[in-house]
Amino acid sequence: MLPRWVWDYIRTMNNGVHGHYYEIRGWITDVISQRYPFKPSISDIVSPCPTKRDVWLRRVHGTRIDHGTLAIGRIIHRVFMEGFKHGYRGLDIERVYGLKNRFLRNELRSCNGLLNYKTLSKVFDHGYMHGYIAYIESIPISVEPSIPGSLIGLSDIIKPDFMTGFIPIELTTSTDRVYLDLKTIGLTGYALAIEAWTGNPVDYGVLIQIRLRNCDVNYRVIRIGDSLRKKFIELRDNIARMISLGEEPEKPSKCPEYCPYYEVCGAGL
Repeated sequence: MLPRWVWDYIRTMNNGVHGHYYEIRGWITDVISQRYPFKPSISDIVSPCPTKRDVWLRRVHGTRIDHGTLAIGRIIHRVFMEGFKHGYRGLDIERVYGLKNRFLRNELRSCNGLLNYKTLSKVFDHGYMHGYIAYIESIPISVEPSIPGSLIGLSDIIKPDFMTGFIPIELTTSTDRVYLDLKTIGLTGYALAIEAWTGNPVDYGVLIQIRLRNCDVNYRVIRIGDSLRKKFIELRDNIARMISLGEEPEKPSKCPEYCPYYEVCGAGL
């Protein structure tokens, strides 16, 4: 599913070593174990608010948002996955064409003008291409596998978009540096959960970045070292403590405009 150069790059970074030495691994329970009753999800970990007030609104007040960047991300994710599914089954592109058109027309009706057919078509084709490459090369891919998260203090089940071998892979449409950093911490959570579950070291994750302006695809190979692992634990514990102890977070001094809670929270107004 990933281009050959990505695998070559990972192999080069490994330098022939299987499993780098890191102080923090998913199976080292005294380091990674849960410290508060509340168990965050990966969505909580990667939420864009600097103070995690969006998590507070969602978890404590039950505030649900279903528009803007959240809606766009969900639609892009669904369209990519649909294309991938057909490609991974080895379906001929001509056969897929009719299925693709019907699916995209339905998606257009539900996206309220947020996206156009041309964009969705390119995203579908990217998904198909990734799936077909995996099919041709007989690469085993797990699509949204259920991984136990409670072993590392997260919600009971967490689901990366893909997993090939023990490498978690996530889709994103963001180009914001701060949010991409959060996504790498989310990948770290998946890696630690896979380690805790399987006992195998997971030193890398991959972000597939779909840039909507021109619908091209970028690949970010993330080395999941101790620095990211410590950041994950710190962020997980901050969120878990906030919800468990009822510590309402302050409004941030500045909100990212792409935060789905931008208008609801009031901090950005």
